[in-house]
Amino acid sequence: MKVKLEGIIQEIYLLPHEVLNEVLGHFQHLEYPKNYFLLKSGNPCQHIWIMTKGAVRSFYTNDQGKEMNTWFSLDTQIITETTSFVKQEPAIESIHLLEDSELYAIDHSSIQNLLHKHHIFALWYIKLFEVHYISQIEDRMTDLQFLDAKQRYQKLLSLYPDITNRISLGNIASYLNITQETLSRIRASKL
Repeated sequence: MKVKLEGIIQEIYLLPHEVLNEVLGHFQHLEYPKNYFLLKSGNPCQHIWIMTKGAVRSFYTNDQGKEMNTWFSLDTQIITETTSFVKQEPAIESIHLLEDSELYAIDHSSIQNLLHKHHIFALWYIKLFEVHYISQIEDRMTDLQFLDAKQRYQKLLSLYPDITNRISLGNIASYLNITQETLSRIRASKL
């Protein structure tokens, strides 16, 4: 699995071999069962996780006590609660595993040490947040503003073709910002 981690890191921004080896040394391999919380709201996010196998959701609880999904990550993806991680403030969202998962984690202090030590790692970090945060958030906001429910569902299926086999329809409906009944009608092609 370490080879897979190396590939994911290098795909973000190519690091020289000696820097890459140092970075890899800061990652810890983890395996957690379904329903484990990587982060609970109210706690500061201390890690960036690179998932190599599994499924996870990010969610918050609204004023009515309802869980609202904001993001899914499946298999090889980067996971963190970005604002909390960067500011080291309590997280608004929780990060919850939906399947047994394998991940690699790097903690905030290791990231800070590597940023101070290696200019090339700082470029990697910037690219990580450009690709895995800024562009994803922009896409999400655009989708919610300009796509109807059916278009949002179709886009989700194009990103994750097997998502309905891995994540409950209730969680998918919450992410799409629709009711489960509306999602059922979309799936039955009645919308």
